This record gives sequence, structure tokens and C-alpha cells, in this order.
Amino acid sequence: MGRHTSIYMFDREQAAVNLHEDLQHRIYHTRTFKDHIEDRKKELSSYPYNISLDKILETVKNDINMITPDELFELTLFFDNEVYPQFRKSFPNLRDQYFEKLYDHSGINLLYEIPSTTVCYAYMFQYANYIHYFPVDEIKSEDGGTNILSEDFLCFNDYVILVMKKILENKLDGYDYQLTEEKEKIVDGIKTENQSNSLLFEVIEDEVNFIREVSATDSKGPYSQTICYAYDFLIRSIEMKSKIDIQRNPRIVIVDSY
Repeated sequence: MGRHTSIYMFDREQAAVNLHEDLQHRIYHTRTFKDHIEDRKKELSSYPYNISLDKILETVKNDINMITPDELFELTLFFDNEVYPQFRKSFPNLRDQYFEKLYDHSGINLLYEIPSTTVCYAYMFQYANYIHYFPVDEIKSEDGGTNILSEDFLCFNDYVILVMKKILENKLDGYDYQLTEEKEKIVDGIKTENQSNSLLFEVIEDEVNFIREVSATDSKGPYSQTICYAYDFLIRSIEMKSKIDIQRNPRIVIVDSY
């Protein structure tokens, strides 16, 4: 199994009503969520397994924003295992539409699913670099991932936008990318908001130089993938910035599994 990284935000009210009820009683395809937890306990009997159905139900009822990455991983794994068999002979877009409706009904919003193992490393290396210099309010997971204050996530997200913009400006992959006027304004706005934060721009400059040097000798590693996916990281980060409301979405969960 490779690395898998996904980023989520939540609708507290939707989860408290719909997801809380469904996780207690609903048979999604062949099993309930309780069945899934029992099967996982047997499957992982040789390893510590600390997922509690009661604790997940309590969190979903009170405030899904406080769910741990490990708990959210179990939820999404359960959904995957129950949904994919129903769409084996269907078009992928029908399955994707079903997932979208299921997540919306459940109060779960998938912001970004990073496409491959090496690209996941590339993105999470940037997260590790950012929090090395700028502490954040986070609840770390035992097995991977974090639950982070949305205000802190948005600051990290701005850092990603600026790093990727600088990679594109330096044409490290040899291409000339043109952003729309609207997206350029967003980038300029981030620069203006952070103009007094000299450390941020020093970290960005050092990181881009480091990526350039490392990728020159490792064409398939995570830092080379950072260059290859710089445009996608930039666009998706701008999209996340527009979607996250720190009042409605006080926390963001990054599920980072291996």
C-alpha cells in the first residue's frame, strides 16, 4: 500500500443529524459501520487498534470537527469498501456522483485528494517544512495525518501558493504557465497580507532553491514531483482558500495513511 493523502472539512450540523443516525443503523451495501469496526478489529488483531465506535458516534454527534485523522480514515475506508462494489460495472462518473452525494449528506467535504504516493510525499514535505518554522494548532494522529485549526491551515495553504508560484515563475519544469487575472490577484493579495513577514519569504526562497538543487540529481523523487505538480498544487490550494470559512469550518483534517 502506498501513501494516500486527502484533505477534508466538515458541516457540523449535517454530520450531527445524518451521519450520526446512519452510522448507528444504516446498511450502506452489505454492512453497517459497526460491522466494519468489528471486521477491522479481527483483521488487525496482531496490531494495536484503538478505534472506538462509541467515541466516533459521540464526536460526530457533538462536533465532527474534532474527529481524529485515524477515525476519519476508518469512515472513508468503510465508504470505499461499501460503495465501490456497487459500481464495478458502472461508469466512474456515476460512482463519483454517488460519493459526492454521500459525503454531502454526511457533512464531509473532500477538499483535495492528492493523486499518487510520490506526490503525497511532495505535498506533505511542504507541510513538514512549514510547521518547522511556523507552529500550528494541531492534533496529531498516531498513524498519520493531523487535525489542524483552519486558520493555521490557511496560513500553510498561502505558503504553498507562494512556493508553487515561485516555482512556476522560475520555469523549473521548462514550461511557461499563465494564471488568470483573478488568480494573480489572489497571489498578490497573499503577498500583500504577509509583506511584514520576512521569515516567510526567506523560507520560501530557501525551499525553492533546495527543490531546484535536489531535483537536478533525482528526477523521480518527491521534490521533482513538487515541480511537476506545482501548477496543480497552486490551483487546488487557491480553490481550498476560496472554500474554507474559518467560522463554519473551524478545523481541517489531513488524512495521511500508508
